[in-house]
Amino acid sequence: MTSARGVMVAVGGLAGLLLVISLFSGWQGASRLRGQGDDMSEVENAARSFVEAYGSFDFREPDAYRDRLLGLSTGVVHEAIATSQVDPTALGQQHTISTESVSVDVTAFSGDAATASATSEQTRRAIDPATGQLREQRLRQHIACRLIRVDGRWLVAEFRLTSQEPIESNGR
Repeated sequence: MTSARGVMVAVGGLAGLLLVISLFSGWQGASRLRGQGDDMSEVENAARSFVEAYGSFDFREPDAYRDRLLGLSTGVVHEAIATSQVDPTALGQQHTISTESVSVDVTAFSGDAATASATSEQTRRAIDPATGQLREQRLRQHIACRLIRVDGRWLVAEFRLTSQEPIESNGR
């Protein structure tokens, strides 16, 4: 009887140890996911800020456009923005573009790199040079961004407009 009781105590002890290990592992996994959740929110916010800044322009403040984007980008995107010039046609035709994010989803994530997919709605207004009338166009855009963490901040290193389509005005 002693040997049967010893086996049961050993099995019970092993079961208890496995329970403690599984609880600790579950707690550790949940903590890791919570930490990544904060980072993923930061990635979403950084992608949203870039998409809205890149898609918004006001002919009355052409230098503000570049300044906003420089603070949200890195690498080749940052270099391209730093060396770009505002198209004089945009100023002459009084272009204004406003963009609002509809959704941003993190599609891949690691410690210092991430990708995000964004959907935005954009309204473009400009003076038609032929008629002198204000024209407006509304678009839905889909953008893919690659972000990297630089000095604790998520910045856009690459982006690509994957598609855009007109938004129907429904008689407005």
